[in-house]
Amino acid sequence: MFMGQYEHSIDAKGRIIIPSKYRDDLGDSFVVTRGLDGCLFLYPLKEWTTFVEKLQQLPSNQNTRTIQRQFLSKAMEVSLDKQGRILIPALLRGEAALEKEVVFVGMMNRVEVWDRKRLEEQELRQDEEALEATLDDLGLSL
Repeated sequence: MFMGQYEHSIDAKGRIIIPSKYRDDLGDSFVVTRGLDGCLFLYPLKEWTTFVEKLQQLPSNQNTRTIQRQFLSKAMEVSLDKQGRILIPALLRGEAALEKEVVFVGMMNRVEVWDRKRLEEQELRQDEEALEATLDDLGLSL
């Protein structure tokens, strides 16, 4: 299970070091794709296969095709190099506005990759009261 938050830099070639805490669970090869809210998702191959199977089971309609296109057309398998880095393709770097400082966020079955500034802006929009109301709506108590 992925959890926690780690910061790294992205180099001029678009390479980033994957946090060592995530490497074993991600494996030597995994999938990077467009995420939600302006980030990228990293999926271990097994989790990616499960996600794709769910997409295949959706009814064939415009909404399904849109969702499938958004995730599948931008998905790419990447592999760790000897230094524990991956190359984020330019298309995906642009999607997530990855510039210099990158934040990895563990999200149970996947990892989110954020531009640090974009994540800070996202978090500023989520105040305590809104978070508490959302937890109540979902029936979750802490």
